[in-house]
Amino acid sequence: MIRKHNIPLLVRHAILAYWTIFWLFNLVDKLIGGAHFLWVGRDRFAQFQKYFESVGLDSPNIANSALAFAGALEAFACVCFAAAWFSEIQSNRIPARRWSFYGTLLTLGTFTFFSIGDHWFGDRFELLEHTLFWFISLASWLIFVRMEVTADGETPTKPRLQVGWTAAIASILVLVTATAIFRHNTSDFHLRTDAVAAEPVGEHLYKVAFPFLGGSTVFENTLATFKAEHPQEAIQHIYTVPKPLRLKKADALIFYIITEDKP
Repeated sequence: MIRKHNIPLLVRHAILAYWTIFWLFNLVDKLIGGAHFLWVGRDRFAQFQKYFESVGLDSPNIANSALAFAGALEAFACVCFAAAWFSEIQSNRIPARRWSFYGTLLTLGTFTFFSIGDHWFGDRFELLEHTLFWFISLASWLIFVRMEVTADGETPTKPRLQVGWTAAIASILVLVTATAIFRHNTSDFHLRTDAVAAEPVGEHLYKVAFPFLGGSTVFENTLATFKAEHPQEAIQHIYTVPKPLRLKKADALIFYIITEDKP
């Protein structure tokens, strides 16, 4: 049975654990992206590149730089909340409050950065999501401070040592995240133009898994390649799967090509 005087402490731990895991998973999402075994996430590389391309900034380096900057904010926020949680576990209230404050500032800054982008790119759904998280972050900080439990005899760790460790760990996370982002540009950006192979799934029926990064050029090249590889067949119809059957977060379109024998 949970004692009443332990409830504020549990709430503080829950807040710090939530934001630590929240930012950790966001970093993981940027490192791997897309749908994989036991992980289905949004392809942030492709999403940012499409956003900037829609406003005439076609260079992938611009989108990747913005994504790397966002990843840096998230890395520092993750480390700050992790440091706050560790301090809370050690009953060091002053460092826990300090690091939680830094983490909250970085969180507010991150969602402000995203919200500005949402306005610029006209993504109202993402704007609603980021605005809600902005207020949730602020509310969680107020609750965290409100439920602060003072303890006698605590010995706060040295601020300089904390700052040093935080900068070192966050810098490593930033380096790893940024490397993954720009490496993706080298390894996968060709998907914007490459044709997609059509997989036969039945008689005169072919399935094409369209990548999120691909645009109209991929579609045109796919059809041209399909016609070249199947000269004895004529395309009779093309249709996509019904929306409810698609993976919600796979960021990919699936369409089918129905053919018939040429006379």
